[in-house]
Amino acid sequence: MCGWGAFGPPNLFPVQRVTEGAATVNPDRQRDEAGFTLVELLIVVGIIGVLIGVMVPTLLQARTPAQDRQAQNLLRNSLTAAKSIGTSDGVEPTQATLATEEIGVSFMDGTTTAPAGTRNVSVANGVVGTTWYLVLASQSTSGRCFAVLERPGQSPQFQRVESSPTCRAAQFDSTTGWSSAWP
Repeated sequence: MCGWGAFGPPNLFPVQRVTEGAATVNPDRQRDEAGFTLVELLIVVGIIGVLIGVMVPTLLQARTPAQDRQAQNLLRNSLTAAKSIGTSDGVEPTQATLATEEIGVSFMDGTTTAPAGTRNVSVANGVVGTTWYLVLASQSTSGRCFAVLERPGQSPQFQRVESSPTCRAAQFDSTTGWSSAWP
């Protein structure tokens, strides 16, 4: 009887080689070249599924602040255009004058919802007492509505409404709810 070899136990059941014509066929050769087993493939698919399950919520959470920032930046650019009109032309900015100053943005009237994803800004202006004001509003893709209040000689004021179905400049009260930074 044979003893153990350098690579393990002796082969007690030698492979029977079948000869077909001039070629020799080894029945074990098919098993060696088969590739991955079903169990190995299922493990890999399971690992990929777990990684996707962890990554998707993380990526979605990062998306909301980016969408909000897009609306805020659109309003800041529009506010810069409004201040430019007030400074250079000496008139209060309106929807029409803003449209000529900032051509990359569509300025809507104060009663129209303005989605930031399509670069729209809702514009409302008016007078409270003797003070003129301008409200610019835009809705982020996340559903939040952002607004900026501009009054001559004062710092801009900001407001945010969570999950608003509409985002119109006319829906904001120019006297309450404003802060000096984005809430």
